[in-house]
Amino acid sequence: MGQVVIGLFSLVILAIIALVILASPLRFQLPTETTPPPSTKPNPESSLSPKLNPFPTKQTSPTTSLSASPIQLPATQNPCKEEQNGNTVNLGFLEGFCPFVGDLSSTNREIRYRFNIGNPSNISLFLDDVNSAVEIYLYSDKNGTGVIEDNYGYTSAYKSQSAIIKKQLKEGSYIIVVKLKARDTKYSLQIVNDTSQVDNVGSLDQTTIPKNGSVSLKKREQFYGFQLGNPSSISLSLDGVSSEVEMYLYSGKGGVIGDNYGYTSASNSKPGLIKKEELGVGNYIVVVRLKAKDTKYTLTMSAP
Repeated sequence: MGQVVIGLFSLVILAIIALVILASPLRFQLPTETTPPPSTKPNPESSLSPKLNPFPTKQTSPTTSLSASPIQLPATQNPCKEEQNGNTVNLGFLEGFCPFVGDLSSTNREIRYRFNIGNPSNISLFLDDVNSAVEIYLYSDKNGTGVIEDNYGYTSAYKSQSAIIKKQLKEGSYIIVVKLKARDTKYSLQIVNDTSQVDNVGSLDQTTIPKNGSVSLKKREQFYGFQLGNPSSISLSLDGVSSEVEMYLYSGKGGVIGDNYGYTSASNSKPGLIKKEELGVGNYIVVVRLKAKDTKYTLTMSAP
């Protein structure tokens, strides 16, 4: 009987303990859903390819700083070496095709270009793209000192007319002067050593040589040199043009243009043709020259 009472008493005690446990919300609480902490994983959009600010601010890091720098023209736009000294541009030895643009005004009335040539050469000067009259002069440079000496040519460019000076010059130093004549204006100047531009195609004896090319305001003339080892009859044909183009045949020793042996012009309605009977042994130069608008052409040289 006593054991039964003790057992019942134990059951009562266990029941009371269970009730206390279930009634306590603080000590044994079921887990609730919580917001996870912010992820520390890098944002791929910002870490791999950061967006560029269209209006970048000044940076302090030497590896990322943005600094203004002069715009450099590709070498193909102006292959000439040049050094600016006040209103004088020194070109050194003129060995090719040198294009320039400039401005003239009441405060900047003239610009000079100095150059040297090491061998007798044909030189061409083209001045255009002006809004008002501009003068151009070609002088010898006294002993390379920058002092103007002999006058080798003068002309003027106008809004509707280019200025052209073509001269055969001996070895030496020369000065080109571009001078304001009326109102402020921009201008374009091309200085060309024609002799260095000759494309030597070799011997024309008993052969035909075709050449495709183009002429434009940026490159007004193309030069082709050939040789004859025997007296020959030759034919020069120029066609495939969309605008009028001129063609000349000259003697040409050492790339220097000599006597004129023929002239013609080609248009989109008729080819140009030069035929010469029994042209003597020697060196010759064919010149294809722009006359109107930019165009491509096909030149065929033959001595059957």
